[in-house]
Amino acid sequence: MYSLSISTSGKYISVAIHDEKLISSSSVLSENGTTNLLMKSIEEITNKSKINRSEISVVYLDIGPGYYTSLRIGLAVAQGICGSLGIPLVPVNGLDALAFAAHTGHRKICTIIDIKREEFAFCLYKPVPGGVVKDTEPEVLDAAKLKIKLNEDNDKKLVVGDWRSLEENLFGENSYIKLGSPEHVSSEHIYSIGKEIFKNDDYPNFNEVRLEYMREPDVSFSTKSLEGEINFYD
Repeated sequence: MYSLSISTSGKYISVAIHDEKLISSSSVLSENGTTNLLMKSIEEITNKSKINRSEISVVYLDIGPGYYTSLRIGLAVAQGICGSLGIPLVPVNGLDALAFAAHTGHRKICTIIDIKREEFAFCLYKPVPGGVVKDTEPEVLDAAKLKIKLNEDNDKKLVVGDWRSLEENLFGENSYIKLGSPEHVSSEHIYSIGKEIFKNDDYPNFNEVRLEYMREPDVSFSTKSLEGEINFYD
């Protein structure tokens, strides 16, 4: 069964096709993503994979947090594809995807995603056998509050996500803090969690999927025109 994974929440448009294992993927730097660029990336990996697009059985989507406009583009395209093919759309939280991909057995995992306006989505996780669990609820912090949060105790922490968007002195010389990978959400990270959600049949109808902005958007626009232009049949 082929699946398509999409992440447009940050500086990269990332797409991947899996059939249990990775078949093909693409990651393009694009801080202001466009529908055309996303559709072109999807077309490239389907052609490279030599599969018919109608063979895709499920779409996994990064629903944020992240850049408002980029997230809206990802949602519009994903809903258009799922509507055209009559397949499920499985939403995946980007903070969860980063934490699950971090690979640590003894440090708490601090996930950071840039949501613009000099603010960051933040969540703390702790590793457990086979995965991670939330240690705190997600919250929005500016750089000053994030520094306090990271240095409020001496627990060993692994910081992943958009930490390069922060000033280096934010982390100070705290030997308990380690900066690591992944540094951004990718479609492959989305797949890793999405496939488990799909297996458990724990997802809404494709047209009921909602994005997780975590704050008010900078701008607002309708996606109806985008959805109407997307026809994913060969």
